[in-house]
This record gives sequence, structure tokens and C-alpha cells, in this order.
Amino acid sequence: MQCEMCGKDANLVVAIVENVKMKVCRECGRFGNVLKQVVEPVAEKKKEKRLERKEEETVEIIVPDFPKKIRKAREKSGLDQKDFAKKVGLKESIIHKIETGHYTPSIDIAKKLEKILNISLISEYTEEKKEYKAGDSEGLTLADFIKK
Repeated sequence: MQCEMCGKDANLVVAIVENVKMKVCRECGRFGNVLKQVVEPVAEKKKEKRLERKEEETVEIIVPDFPKKIRKAREKSGLDQKDFAKKVGLKESIIHKIETGHYTPSIDIAKKLEKILNISLISEYTEEKKEYKAGDSEGLTLADFIKK
């Protein structure tokens, strides 16, 4: 079994280190109060290999140059900010903030603006997600985070 502090394979003890109950080796047990010896189960576990599962997730994002696109399309349609705000159903101050880049609209608002102005503000971004199924290790140890 692996020590939860250093990651070393050794006989473990249950100890309270910094008010946290942990399974640690005898060496790491000196940093806290040792409560008891950990008894290993008699039946040996089958070692599993780490399995990797890939998934693709498509995310909608608003294009970076949305303020310029919205302003140009609004001006091309002959609307001022006040009239455009009424047409969209937003406050004029929000339209001003969107056009100056101080406010990023939600995807729903961006879709509404796309429909009214007949422009494209949303692009799809595909992100590959990798998920790992833990093998014979029970998880990360403190040693996994320490730089040597």
C-alpha cells in the first residue's frame, strides 16, 4: 500500500497529521500522532491498468471581435443605440457596454443579436476531454505535488 504523504510502498499506519487522518508510512507518521497499524486485506486485489477514455465536447463561444461586428451591423441597419436597445429588449447602457467591449453578452443574447442583425457572433469550439480511470493507485499523494 502507498503512503498518502510520500507515496512510498510500505507498511502503513493510521496517523493524525495536521488534524487530518491519513494512512502513512512509519517515517511520515512521525509528523503526527500514530493511532494504529493498517492491516492489509488478505485477498489480493487484481491490478488494473489505467484506462483512458476520450470524449469530445463542443462548446459555443462568442467571437473575440463581437463589439466591432455588432456596432457595424447596427449602424448599417440605420439604428441608433436607443432604438436598437428597444428592438432587442435590453437597456441602452448594456448595448453601449457590449459595443465598447466592456460587457460580453451571454450566448442567449448573442443568438438574439445574430438573428436581429443577421451576423455571426457565435463559433463552436471542440474540446477533447481525457478521463483516466485509476489503476492500482488509490489516488494522488502529497508527493505527486512536490517538485524535486
